[in-house]
Amino acid sequence: MNSNKPLCVIEAPVFNRSGYGDLSTDIAKSILRYGKYDLKIAATRWGNCPSKTTIDELATEEDRQLQQCFLAGPLNKQPDLYIKISIPNEFQPHGKYNIGITAGIETTIPSGEFIEGMNRMNLNVVTSKFVKDVFSNVNFAKQYPDGRQEPLKVEKPMEVCFWGANTDVYKKSDQITETVNTALSDIPEKFAFLFVGQWTHGGLYNDRKDIGNLIKTFLTAFKDKKGERPCLILKTSGVNFSKVDKDDMLKKIKLVKDEVGGDTPNVYLLHGELTDGEMNSLYNHPKVKAHLNFTHGEGFGHPLLLASLSGKPLFVSNWSGHLDFLNPSYCNFFEGIVKPIHPESVNQWLIKESSWFYVSYSLAEDKIKSTYYAFNKQLTDKAEKLAEENSKKFSLQEMDKLLHGLLDKYVPEFSVEQKIILPKLKRIELPKLNKIQTVTEEVKKVE
Repeated sequence: MNSNKPLCVIEAPVFNRSGYGDLSTDIAKSILRYGKYDLKIAATRWGNCPSKTTIDELATEEDRQLQQCFLAGPLNKQPDLYIKISIPNEFQPHGKYNIGITAGIETTIPSGEFIEGMNRMNLNVVTSKFVKDVFSNVNFAKQYPDGRQEPLKVEKPMEVCFWGANTDVYKKSDQITETVNTALSDIPEKFAFLFVGQWTHGGLYNDRKDIGNLIKTFLTAFKDKKGERPCLILKTSGVNFSKVDKDDMLKKIKLVKDEVGGDTPNVYLLHGELTDGEMNSLYNHPKVKAHLNFTHGEGFGHPLLLASLSGKPLFVSNWSGHLDFLNPSYCNFFEGIVKPIHPESVNQWLIKESSWFYVSYSLAEDKIKSTYYAFNKQLTDKAEKLAEENSKKFSLQEMDKLLHGLLDKYVPEFSVEQKIILPKLKRIELPKLNKIQTVTEEVKKVE
């Protein structure tokens, strides 16, 4: 450990292949660039999502520098700064100063455990104004076994720091990787709508991204239509990139197609891990004309930010965290209503008392059809303005400025152990001493 700097420990799913994994990796790299701490990483898992486990999977020099910060064993001292990146119920104070970083919540009401977790930290950092507003406005009454009630609300400071995009990679480009070209070469359609996101729990029609209803609405829009039709590309997966997971995705798509029936347009599944460069190629591929997303709610919605940088029109739910970076002058929104979440969507984090956004599927169907049949330069011009705006306002560099400013503002100065280096002593030659003979006189008693 570098004792000349305060010790900062980040406990998070760094290098995990998940949303929180990518967020944690970008935050950890930002702290590394900050340069004021002796950084150590206590890596965790995120559900059943796999993690990068070999040095060959680390693509950049910054990746390799971060990997060198991973703890190989237990610490022998308390961290000066401790940062936990996760959902708030996992927040625990282990350092002299403690920060919780979270994408928080996608609904109108967080669980009481989330509030209690945030109150255990010295500072909480959330990814959007939406998340801050939800946490700031909620008030619970905590019930004790003896009948006592106690107000429960966020008492600790809370700040917003967006999750920036690597604009060196994600940008408008006509350079498409060979792998993505090959993957899309068998698609005969010239016009594809693209969805990117994880298909999580909730049954066929009640997952958080509302993928089942996105597919159903798209199929219904172009069912039994004659002539050329668009296709829908789904870059999705469940918990991993296994064959079992892929087969499960294909099964779900087929169930929706069978329910709609008739002559439906094609839906293609793109399953597996892509590099950042390949993802940018997918967003920019000439067959991809527009991005679709029916999400019920986002704490931030990073894939939507990355998609916006392609300069392609984006159509998305008009609610929650992504509104921070989707300028309504340039983006296209699906209208809908906020109402209670479906019982199949409920889990320990998405509580039954909460609500989220439901796209109006009939209005969305009309908008998807008009986008295809009346695709025009006005749409693409607005999309390119959004890409230009977001590349300036929501880059990793701008995230660094905001995050580093929060650290400067809130985190106290820590004393550090300094090694005491004594001056090198010169050898001194002492003079030789002459031997002195001692004479002992006998003392006689005087009579």
